[in-house]
Amino acid sequence: MAIEATIILAGGQSKRMKTKTSKVLHPLLGKPMIFYPLKWAEELGSRQIIIVVGKNGGEIKKVLQEKKVEFALQPAPRGTADAVACALSQLKNFSGSVLILYGDAPLFRLQTLKKLVSVHNKSRADLTILTTVMPDPSGYGRILRAGKQVVGIVEDKDASPEQKAICEVNAGVYCVRAEFLKAGLKKIQPDNQQKEYYLTDLVKIAVEEGRKVAHYQAPDWQETLGINSRKELAQATFILQMRINQQWMEKGVSIEAPQQVVIGPEVKIGQDTVIEAGARLLGNTRIGKNCWIQAGVRIIDSVIEDEVEIRQGSVIEESRIKSGATIGPMAHLRPGSVVGKRARIGNFVELKKAIVGDETKASHLTYLGDAVVGRNVNIGCGTITCNYDGERKHQTIIEDEVFVGSDTQFIAPVRVGKGAYIGSGSTITEDVPAHSLALARSRQVVKPGWTKAQKKKSSKK
Repeated sequence: MAIEATIILAGGQSKRMKTKTSKVLHPLLGKPMIFYPLKWAEELGSRQIIIVVGKNGGEIKKVLQEKKVEFALQPAPRGTADAVACALSQLKNFSGSVLILYGDAPLFRLQTLKKLVSVHNKSRADLTILTTVMPDPSGYGRILRAGKQVVGIVEDKDASPEQKAICEVNAGVYCVRAEFLKAGLKKIQPDNQQKEYYLTDLVKIAVEEGRKVAHYQAPDWQETLGINSRKELAQATFILQMRINQQWMEKGVSIEAPQQVVIGPEVKIGQDTVIEAGARLLGNTRIGKNCWIQAGVRIIDSVIEDEVEIRQGSVIEESRIKSGATIGPMAHLRPGSVVGKRARIGNFVELKKAIVGDETKASHLTYLGDAVVGRNVNIGCGTITCNYDGERKHQTIIEDEVFVGSDTQFIAPVRVGKGAYIGSGSTITEDVPAHSLALARSRQVVKPGWTKAQKKKSSKK
């Protein structure tokens, strides 16, 4: 009995976040909060994933439009049981077990959820809940037991002083047989201070009907933390940050200051890579072996091959850096750029949709946009590809072994042949044949004594 359907509750109003954006879209390590429960549902094999949103759920739908998910609308915030009930119309013909997650609880480990599902399946329970023991359980529903058996959950606002002393709490994750879920939700009433329909009442209903209730206690209470404020968002981000960094250090990656390095959940890093303080590696970034990522580097959705050095303060977006290359300091590689093997992109160099060949050097103060540069090319300081004419972008092609002198402008579209030499200070507007010298300067004019004459004129005024 596998978990083939998951309901994710994401219809909260985000009042304590003080935000106009849905709470579950606020990012943790570069990913929206709801990314985490959605990923767990996918990795647990759910064929059907239903996300319950509120009346302002359009932004959530937009962010997840490429995901294979369904949406259910909760017209008014009437409690968690009501939210789940809003998803039932999309489970009409479903007869297995349903996993229920919260969109604002992103810290669970996948193995914890797998263990919960395993307990549910092996015990053949109608309802299995996840619990944990917290040092300070304030704000969480308390687990009520008769001996070892779980018999109910009481919300913090409805708990008596004796019940508030209980440290075992509801972690907000449930595995429920669909048949019981559909029948049990109909019996839940808003008999509480909030006048809401509590999903936690399913436990009491199951016990009263003689159904089997199982539980699994998460060993790390921090996994179960929910996010309701920006302070809690920062706390959760730090917990996840340290967890990910520790995992990479255990795999042979050196992280100079783990508290100051941000690594996204989908990033991959090779052995013996060194990461300095302040680096941020996000999205689907892949870092190879023996790389050196210096302080303040930001890499997003990029591939960095083996033995690459990314120097301080560089930004790399949706690009590929091949093995042995050196980038920076303070370089900016915009989307669509490729840097060849052992190439050198130096300080204050910007690439945009630029392909740079093996062993080519652009050492400083250069812009290469919409360009294809061959191998073993020297790009002098101050070189610019003038790729935009105000309406369209045009390409510059520089073939192998070209020498480009400093302060050169290429007015695209233009092509420079293999082995050509571009004199410093040139503005190239026409194609340059292979092995040619191109000079495009105004003739220098020297007027001896001109400055002295100017001073005499000024003194007479």
